[in-house]
Amino acid sequence: MKEIWKGILSIALVVLVVGLGVIIYGNYNLRMQEEEENRKAQEASDSSAMPSADPSPSPSGELTEPENAANVSFAVCGDIVCHSGLNTEAKKTDGTYNYAPIFSGVRDFTSKADYAICTMETTFPNTAEYTGYPRFKSPPELATGLKDIGIDLVNTANNHSVDGDKGGLIRTLDILDQNGLDHVGTYRSQEERDKNNGILVKDINGVRFAFLSFTYGTNGIPVTGFEYAVNIFYNDYMTTLSDINYDLLKADMAAARELDTDMIVVMMHWGNEYYTQPVDYQKELADFLFKEGADIILGGHCHVPEPMELRRVEDNEGNEKTGFIAYCLGNFVSCQEDRYTDLTAVLNIDVQKDLDTGKTYLKNVSYAPMYMVDLYDVGVTADWRYRLWNLQLAIAEHQKGNNLGVINDSLYNSMIAGLTDLHSIMGEQFDYYNNGGVDVIEWEKENAE
Repeated sequence: MKEIWKGILSIALVVLVVGLGVIIYGNYNLRMQEEEENRKAQEASDSSAMPSADPSPSPSGELTEPENAANVSFAVCGDIVCHSGLNTEAKKTDGTYNYAPIFSGVRDFTSKADYAICTMETTFPNTAEYTGYPRFKSPPELATGLKDIGIDLVNTANNHSVDGDKGGLIRTLDILDQNGLDHVGTYRSQEERDKNNGILVKDINGVRFAFLSFTYGTNGIPVTGFEYAVNIFYNDYMTTLSDINYDLLKADMAAARELDTDMIVVMMHWGNEYYTQPVDYQKELADFLFKEGADIILGGHCHVPEPMELRRVEDNEGNEKTGFIAYCLGNFVSCQEDRYTDLTAVLNIDVQKDLDTGKTYLKNVSYAPMYMVDLYDVGVTADWRYRLWNLQLAIAEHQKGNNLGVINDSLYNSMIAGLTDLHSIMGEQFDYYNNGGVDVIEWEKENAE
């Protein structure tokens, strides 16, 4: 009998041990699975903090794409302020110039966009006497460099339009034409100015745009006798800058509305230098232009970034829509050392037209932060001095252990501070690396009254 009980107890003990083993093994597997899931979640979180070259916006809401639509992508850069240092940087041993490497940070955006735009605050003179500030005259290879990185439209209305006098203005437009670059804001003749009221009409992927451009003045240089050559929005551009020529603006905006276009883009050279906020007259002019039918307003001149915003606007006919304004993108490239002058951005604007309804609207707006590197300022010696860098990607590379051959603590700290400043001025929500910027349709839903 004892032997039978011993057998039963032995079997029970074996079952108990095996059962405990199964439980322990199962718990171990469960714990390992949980740890693996936590590890993957942490890796996903870490990687999401690092910018990629092509971030995708997070899906949100139930948005219905038109079945039949045309899409247009813009890349907009700031003002080319071609100081002598940039000419020195671009000059090759054979005496020719190559500016494309200086613009390296924006190429991914300007070359991929359907239409890329910048403002050129310099001229191509009739002689080879190239100068920087205060009267900018640059080698014609600058136009070649712009074409090389994918620029399509050069805004030529600014306070340096006639730095090379009338002859320089004319040659500037000739050189742009030779390089296949569109231009707006300055004109070789009255006939050229009268055509479409000086408005550039461009069909891009089946969507038609009207481009207008104006400047507050011409660097203290009168255009007497060839007033047609530059679109100046002040009557008193040589003195007090207090009398805005609303008649000119109103006439040109009316002409733009009469053209068979889907959107009106207005470029304004305005504001106060080194101000990171728009002044009153910029705001007043923006309100006026939106009332007159502008869809997009692109500002320049201040040498530093200023805010951008989407807003619900109503034109003079009571039509309501979403408009966009960037008060100033800052310098595209320059050698300036004042605070914020090394900060800029490539503005990305996506437009969509519903071909069934004919409605055209803003779809997405973002900017890619850029930083103008001057190695001299951070104590680094290399075979180059000036480069425009993609700020987010440069920071990310350094954080991964790649100093790009030149990034020291001083440069890294300056870039980190610069990104913080850009977010503060322009709005972090528009950063391209922040889920692709702002989805305009979602923005309209959130801001509906």
